[in-house]
Amino acid sequence: MENAEISELYGELRKIASFHIRKSVNHPTLHPTMLVHEAWMRINGAAFKSKTHYLAVASRAMRNVVVDYIRAKTANRRGGDWQKITLEGNSADAAGALAFRLDEVLDLDAALDELAQQDERKARVVEMRFFGGMEFEEVAEILEVSVITVKRDWSFAKAWLGTRLKP
Repeated sequence: MENAEISELYGELRKIASFHIRKSVNHPTLHPTMLVHEAWMRINGAAFKSKTHYLAVASRAMRNVVVDYIRAKTANRRGGDWQKITLEGNSADAAGALAFRLDEVLDLDAALDELAQQDERKARVVEMRFFGGMEFEEVAEILEVSVITVKRDWSFAKAWLGTRLKP
């Protein structure tokens, strides 16, 4: 890989990391650079089909880093200053969004694992959209399905998670 390609890829990873932090954690001690480096360490040496595939795998690694980070932060303080996040990145669609407190991201992670046991593709759609900030077209390319299939999976998964995560 050339330096220009690495710089471009690093920039995209930082965008994904910023999205993760802004939408799921938004904690002052978690920075995009740290998230990118942690994810890179976890996936270094793996083989990838394409740049998009690499970004999808990096997004999954970042999800794991964020979940581990939240576990570490909430282990010492149950309760406290929880933050609210949404499953839908677009605030204009807030009515259809699922909202979570910071501590509930761990519940979301467990629910995604449960959904993955029933339907891996739907869980991956949520993972790439919510944790990766990817567009429907990017997710469709990675999963090798149509955009409409991804949108249907997204709608189903949001509804399924909504029923699973609400008390």
